[in-house]
Amino acid sequence: MRKWFKRISPDREVLLANRWLRPIAHRLSHPEIWHFNRRNVARGVALGLFVGFVLPLGQIVVAALLAATARGNLLVAAAATLVTNPLTFPPIYYAAYRTGSFLIGSAGESPQANRAHTGAMMEALTSASLPTLVGLLLFAIVSAAAGFALVHLGWRFSLARQWRRRMQSGAVDSYQDGKD
Repeated sequence: MRKWFKRISPDREVLLANRWLRPIAHRLSHPEIWHFNRRNVARGVALGLFVGFVLPLGQIVVAALLAATARGNLLVAAAATLVTNPLTFPPIYYAAYRTGSFLIGSAGESPQANRAHTGAMMEALTSASLPTLVGLLLFAIVSAAAGFALVHLGWRFSLARQWRRRMQSGAVDSYQDGKD
């Protein structure tokens, strides 16, 4: 997966030469935000998931700026925001509304958007916005923590599997025999 992601990602020098990115190019030139290691990828996933759930618009830009500031992987942070896309947006926001309504105790109240005048529509939107915001914040925090932990666990299991394969193939034994 790492090789595929590196192959499809844009070249760092091309991005830094872009005239629109010149004002922040000094932030983007730091090599740590372009490396694919366990810590940077985990930070990028956590930041991208958090921003993806909290912000409905401008997610990729904000996640990239946060990743540059927190030294997370910039490309992974931008890609992780795509958890909320046009296909997943309605079910996520509905689930956030239901979860938030349950948490703040207004599960019995449902917004009545069928009324004719604007005052009732605004009242319905404001009554739905607080539970939705609470639900989205909960989703953002839980998904960021879970994404961070899963990247660390997945990376560790991947390394353990690689070591097992090396041990089974005898590559480590032949290396140690050559050193003696």
